Amino acid sequence: MTNANRADRGSAASDDLVRELRIFAGEIERYVLQMSHEHSMHRTDLAAIAFVMDREDTSPKDISEGLGLSPSATSAMLERLERAGHVRRERSEADRRGVRVEITQKALEVGGSMFAILARHLRAVLDDQDEAELARTAVLMEQINTATRAARAEATT
Repeated sequence: MTNANRADRGSAASDDLVRELRIFAGEIERYVLQMSHEHSMHRTDLAAIAFVMDREDTSPKDISEGLGLSPSATSAMLERLERAGHVRRERSEADRRGVRVEITQKALEVGGSMFAILARHLRAVLDDQDEAELARTAVLMEQINTATRAARAEATT
């Protein structure tokens, strides 16, 4: 790669990190796909469970927008998850017309079993790191996630 091309891309270290993040995204995608097959669940079902787990107050509309699903696809998915005992749809206390989606203990247990292997392997790496370094990395990952959302928004305009 020439210096002119490198100037357009960034530093060698940032190029390496972008490559590793791309590889990580692919590895996570393959792991989730394998777990969805192992547990006979749709990939989008797992994404919805994770989406709800990461937020305190979630509506079907939030899930639809967050996962890029149509309202009808979201409704069908939530019906599947509710029948399986993974989520509960409850009327909002603040607005009785609104519906909130809540994760169940069963979903937490299933999710825990699905991701226990991954967590164990990641913890083995993370436990060897300095707390300050982990905190800096967490901030960096938050910034990377924000940048990724911005790129997605820009690409859809």
